[in-house]
Amino acid sequence: MADYKIAAASSDGQIIDSHFGHATHFYIYEVNEKTGAFKEIEDRNVNAACGGGECGGVANKKAAAGADPMDIMTEKLSDVDYVLCARIGPHAIQSLAKKGIRAYDIVLPVEDAIAKINAFRKKTTH
Repeated sequence: MADYKIAAASSDGQIIDSHFGHATHFYIYEVNEKTGAFKEIEDRNVNAACGGGECGGVANKKAAAGADPMDIMTEKLSDVDYVLCARIGPHAIQSLAKKGIRAYDIVLPVEDAIAKINAFRKKTTH
């Protein structure tokens, strides 16, 4: 078993309550898979991938130099294993999946959400 990282889209670091594309920062947690213990290791600032109510598609055309804002945001999270957020669309899920990151939409206290991910990992990897 190994440690892994979770990025939580949260306005306060307590409750997962932010939409992936509108989030301006993610709380990064390192989790010990064996014990379930976790610690916050970073509050990572990002540029929101969605602007003016648009995500992907049309919004991408507005990006500087043709860069996809969703891919830019995903790159900033490329060192995590999971992303947890209140809502996430298919474009974001695909962008994260390209980096091997699993994304889940869930509205729970961070502690409860991490416990669920850890339980899921134990079931599926053993």
